[in-house]
Amino acid sequence: MARNEPHLRRPPVKRSTRRIFIILALALVPIVFLGIPALQIALAVQEDDLDVGTPVRLGSPELRTLERRVQYAGNLEAEQTAAALARVSGEVLEVLVTRNQQVETGQIIARIEDDVPRLELAQAQANLTVRESQLRAARRGARDEEVENARAAVEQAEEDLANAENDLERTRRLFDAGTISRSEFENAENAFRRARTDVENARRSLRILEQGATEEEIEQAEAGVEAARRQYELAQLSLSFATVRAPVSGRVTDVPVEVGSTVEPGRPIAVIMNDDLVRARIRVPERRFEAFTRGELNPEAFLTAVAFQSMDPARAEVRRVGTTIDPTTRTFEVELIVDNANGLLRPGMFVNSWFTVARESDVIAVPERAVVRRGDRALVFVLNDDGETVREVSVTRGLVQDGFVGVVGDITLETRIVVEGNSFLEDGQRVRVLEDA
Repeated sequence: MARNEPHLRRPPVKRSTRRIFIILALALVPIVFLGIPALQIALAVQEDDLDVGTPVRLGSPELRTLERRVQYAGNLEAEQTAAALARVSGEVLEVLVTRNQQVETGQIIARIEDDVPRLELAQAQANLTVRESQLRAARRGARDEEVENARAAVEQAEEDLANAENDLERTRRLFDAGTISRSEFENAENAFRRARTDVENARRSLRILEQGATEEEIEQAEAGVEAARRQYELAQLSLSFATVRAPVSGRVTDVPVEVGSTVEPGRPIAVIMNDDLVRARIRVPERRFEAFTRGELNPEAFLTAVAFQSMDPARAEVRRVGTTIDPTTRTFEVELIVDNANGLLRPGMFVNSWFTVARESDVIAVPERAVVRRGDRALVFVLNDDGETVREVSVTRGLVQDGFVGVVGDITLETRIVVEGNSFLEDGQRVRVLEDA
């Protein structure tokens, strides 16, 4: 039985596995030998790319005037505001303007009753005539008819004095009773004084005519004429005050009286604002005091009104720089004057203003992005003469304006500087120059 049993054999699977391993090993040999050179080629290509250098863009310095400007806010005011005042007492007969109306200097604003000023003018004119007559009589001697006229003038003056005295007593009683104003009572007093003066003048004239004038009396007569002439001119001026005129050109902002109201001297009839020029009051922080007061401040400033977002900056003149500091706000005041010929700017508007506090002319300036910081140093990278490498140049920064900064260092207008790609450059590094920025 034992001889007839078949003997056991190794499975054929194991021989197949060994064969597969051998085949794979033989296949890897060329791959390994071919792959190493390929990797070496790739690394070489990469090294060649690195040798090309860091890509950068170049630019050139410029000769510029740079300024340092600071911005602060403030409010606008009218440059000139004036009130048209009543100069005589009386009732307002006419008001000829309204609010927001444009007026010119000398334009009639209102009229006040002028009865009393007209009477005073007539009396002053009569007094002047009498004085001139007295002077003529004193110089040439009197005629009979002149003496008679002088006596009649005395009688008339005495009669006018009696009437003025009666009017004064009646007016005093009414004033004490509170039924008339003080100005009316004062007018009656003035009329009485003038009537008394007229009597004295008439009597003097009669005496001169009757007795003949001495040299001294002639001089007195001449002085009397001069005084009467001045009184007449004053009466003319008083009459003109009944017509209220605009003291300045501008826009009427207020009319605080109405027709029929009674005014006293000094009361405003209309308020007029001239805004051809407007004033801006700007509060500036204390830390800027030295820059604004040491004499280097540019007298020209610029401002814009918040109300007009599209408005171009308006030129302004620095009229005054305050010399004291407000202890509460720690600021000082700067006053600007602005030409408002177009009428856009209005008092009360909020404005932003710009001041030039420093200025450097004809300085070498480079784009701000050309300057990099390395520790406490400011550097600019400059292309070397070989056109392939750069070197670092230490600079001192100056004023900054419109994307440019003034620099002081080993840089000229012909120097080619790196303006892009300089963030990680090192001194002597190889670069690849792209198209100029």
